[in-house]
Amino acid sequence: MELQSVWGWQPALYLFLGGMGAGAFIMAAILYLKDRERNARVVCVSMWAAAISLIVGLLLLLMELVTPLRGLLMWQSFSHFTSWMTYGAWGAFGAIAAFGVSALFATPKIAAWLTGKCSWYAQHEQGIRKVFAVAGIVLGAFVAFYTGMLLMTAGSVPFWDTLLLPALFTVSAFDTGVALVEVVAIALAKKETIDHSTKRFMEKCVVVLVVLEVVVLAAFLGSMLLADVSMPVGAAAAASAGMFVSGQLAVWFWGLVAVLGLALPFAMALKGLFAKEEPASSDAKDNAADVVAKPAVDVPTLVGALGALVGGCALRFLVLAAGVHADVVADTIMRMIG
Repeated sequence: MELQSVWGWQPALYLFLGGMGAGAFIMAAILYLKDRERNARVVCVSMWAAAISLIVGLLLLLMELVTPLRGLLMWQSFSHFTSWMTYGAWGAFGAIAAFGVSALFATPKIAAWLTGKCSWYAQHEQGIRKVFAVAGIVLGAFVAFYTGMLLMTAGSVPFWDTLLLPALFTVSAFDTGVALVEVVAIALAKKETIDHSTKRFMEKCVVVLVVLEVVVLAAFLGSMLLADVSMPVGAAAAASAGMFVSGQLAVWFWGLVAVLGLALPFAMALKGLFAKEEPASSDAKDNAADVVAKPAVDVPTLVGALGALVGGCALRFLVLAAGVHADVVADTIMRMIG
């Protein structure tokens, strides 16, 4: 089977950015709900990063359409609730709204201005933020799942025609979302050091999500490899999966997805969980008032997080490449819109 290599990159990047943004908001919202006072800066920046990722991803997806501006007129293009494309468009729109409002409320200057200008908001600030956080978690989970449903419902692509694909993309979205929040936390370490309990919580999430992703990925590829090759649909599905395991995409799959995207984050998270906090020396305590130590970069966490992001992005590209020419995706999207 010859690999079709001429295809647009925008849909694959949307699948990554949309899922990662959804997962990042869910992680940030959970951190906020767990403790409203700690890690406020990390939560704020992560929410902004989640909203921007989803917006950029959707714009990239619209670029694949023949008339991108038509897709922005949602009340015209997505008015018939008979397809996952319509549900996904409105779900993504709602997620952007929830992510954006939550990010605004998490921004100190904006929150202070609202508190000073609106006494009702000042009295109910925590309740309002909690409502948007919970709504964002629900909508984010839907967006993460929808990134897989977009391919599953495209039609005529046996490799995508299974619920295991949305399940895989959902778990991967949560995994890459945690990775993005970890990168944000490391980038902001000079201004706000993330507390140890939060760091351990995210490391536990990474371990659980990687294990779950490996299980779903194995089930996904296994079901395709064991398809009935005497039928055209089964033969096509098995051929696509074969490209992952031992074919033209095998080097990229095992290198970028299996090793860099799964094994490396898993190992780094375990390293962080089993590492013990080193108590500050007496000399450091004596000089703490006079010397402000520069926070050390958490290299293992950074390496694991970047590996997860690279692996998650590669997974979308490889699934799309192994399935079918990307122009089919664009044509399917156009038929769904009208």
